Amino acid sequence: VEDSNGGYEFFNDLCQRHGIECLSAHGNGNVFALLRELEAQTVLVIVDGAAFGQQMERVLSLRKIKKIILYLPESFEWIILRSGLIEEVHTIMEHPAEHIESSEYYTWKRFFTKLLTESTQGSHLKYSKSKLNESYLQAHESGKIMSVIPRIEWKD
Repeated sequence: VEDSNGGYEFFNDLCQRHGIECLSAHGNGNVFALLRELEAQTVLVIVDGAAFGQQMERVLSLRKIKKIILYLPESFEWIILRSGLIEEVHTIMEHPAEHIESSEYYTWKRFFTKLLTESTQGSHLKYSKSKLNESYLQAHESGKIMSVIPRIEWKD
């Protein structure tokens, strides 16, 4: 994963439960170098889609030597908001473009982060970008989050 904060914590926990190694690239600009160094021949890469465009060609060039599967959600916060865990954002998430003022938000990711942070204040799901609330790792919550992510199957 490109993330080194909450998104990484979530996917690392999930991977550990299934005996899969999960690594953080510590930013999308580092994904290519990390992939080149990995010995693994099949790799699932999870990065924020909107911010990954500049890196896409370089990473895809590695498909000549590795099986690379890309999952490009808008952001980890977007995944949580789409999961249905926070019911009051349902209408916003159906048509986010109608609620995002581009003069206020440089990226949609910033909007989704603020929406998630504000809509979970004072709840057991209180969200912080820097450290994942352990509630998101509980079976019910992580199951809802995983329901947003397409099932990926591959054979080595």
